[in-house]
This record gives sequence, C-alpha cells and structure tokens, in this order.
Amino acid sequence: MKKLLIILAIAMLTACATKDINDVKEGMSSKEVTEIAGEPSETVSMPLDIEWWIYEEEEVLLIFENDTVSKVTSQKELEESIKGVEKSMKDLEGEINKLTE
Repeated sequence: MKKLLIILAIAMLTACATKDINDVKEGMSSKEVTEIAGEPSETVSMPLDIEWWIYEEEEVLLIFENDTVSKVTSQKELEESIKGVEKSMKDLEGEINKLTE
C-alpha cells in the first residue's frame, strides 16, 4: 500500500509540473519556447517574419524574429517604458514652449 501511495504521489507531481515562462531566453526557437512555456494565449503575426506571442496569465510578451526569440518583456516593463516616453514628451513640450515664447 505504501508503494502505491508513493507511485501515485510521484505521478501526480509529474502531471502537475508547471511550465515556467521565466526559463524562456532570447535566442530560443518557437519549438523550445513551446516545450518550456506551453502555447501562448494569443499570437500576432507581423510583416518581415516577426511574431508576438502573448502569455496573458503571466503578463509576458515574447517577440520572435525569424522563429527566434528576440525580446522577452513583461507588462510591468511595457508600462514603465510608456511612462518614460510620456515623461520625455512632456519634457520636450516644455522645451518647445520655452523656445516659442
């Protein structure tokens, strides 16, 4: 009975092994990514053999160029980038206003 419980526990742990998006690195192929992280929630195809893979639950965006990961970015990083651009635009607007006064 004890052996049966151990085998059952191992089987359950193996079945519940989660795929980890954090193990995805730049330079990996789409096949490697799928093996590590599973299928994305959504994909967006773009010109020039560029594709975005979106993992909504993990809030991660993978950018592929020619079937190779070129960028791994998170929702937080995207939001910080947008804030940086907005600040730069305000600073630029201020400089333009100074020059035109």
